[in-house]
Amino acid sequence: MHFWSERLPYLTEFARTHRVLQMGPGHEGSFGIKVDRLAEVRPDLMVDLNRPPYPFRDNSFDAAYAFSVIEHLDNFFEVFADLHRILKPGGFVVVLTPHFSNEGSFIDPSHRLHLSIRSFDYFIEGSEVFANYGFYSTTRFRVRQRLLMLEPPWNHVPGLQRIVNRAAATYERHLCYLVRGRGIYLELEAVK
Repeated sequence: MHFWSERLPYLTEFARTHRVLQMGPGHEGSFGIKVDRLAEVRPDLMVDLNRPPYPFRDNSFDAAYAFSVIEHLDNFFEVFADLHRILKPGGFVVVLTPHFSNEGSFIDPSHRLHLSIRSFDYFIEGSEVFANYGFYSTTRFRVRQRLLMLEPPWNHVPGLQRIVNRAAATYERHLCYLVRGRGIYLELEAVK
């Protein structure tokens, strides 16, 4: 996978046949929640995503899609804990967010979080970040898909994006301000 959009047909079909929570921007700083339909823009419910718990029962959803949302929220750990709560066993959350080295991460004044591909490793047992800082949360996920996408023209250099994704820690520590990241795409399955 080279671009997150390669997963869009799968996610669209999944949303047609499963119960999916669509998290998205609303208006005037609020966020909308859409249940089940990916293409529909108008939310079913306006919810302050900065204030979990969300108004859903435990184990209510097969997936939660958070496209360009997480970076706007204040409490990373509480949000993921509540997403974990409302996902069914085997359910997953999909995240699309700017990489911290992308200028767009800092240009938008409504962005509260500037995230690394490894920011989510706080929830992933076996990762370097989890080994050192897993105590921040009892929430656990496993990686289904993970992609750090590079800015053009770098995303078109044969094999470069694959190398960056295999050595993400090295890339983020030493190279990301020369070869900038564009975005992060993740599918994280709730471990229950």
